[in-house]
Amino acid sequence: MKSKQIIRFYFSADNINKALDNLIMDKALKSAAFGKSCEYYAERILALIDAKRELSRLWRYIDTVISSMTVQERAVLRFYGGLRVGLSWLTKARVKEVKRVTVKFTRRARRIENFNEGVRLVKEYYCLM
Repeated sequence: MKSKQIIRFYFSADNINKALDNLIMDKALKSAAFGKSCEYYAERILALIDAKRELSRLWRYIDTVISSMTVQERAVLRFYGGLRVGLSWLTKARVKEVKRVTVKFTRRARRIENFNEGVRLVKEYYCLM
């Protein structure tokens, strides 16, 4: 798992939560209007609710890691998570700062291996960020 994906997930979790809520509402409305059985839609809704639960667990863990960092380091992580391109266009000092804070984050987030399902879901719903 790339740390940038986890960092971007942390800072855009509200967007994913809203998108999952919209998907749940969509499935609920379709269950009344379309020909498939309600069980089909109930299974899809339950899977989305379970995904929200796992992502919430992962977010809380990452929050404990990031909240132990300084305000400046959190700002660097927010900046890095929001980048749509690589680090090559940044100054050397900025690259060094981003790398330092990212390494600090990954060292503190060693227990992320316990959240395999949440990490898999981040990869699955990464397009919603």
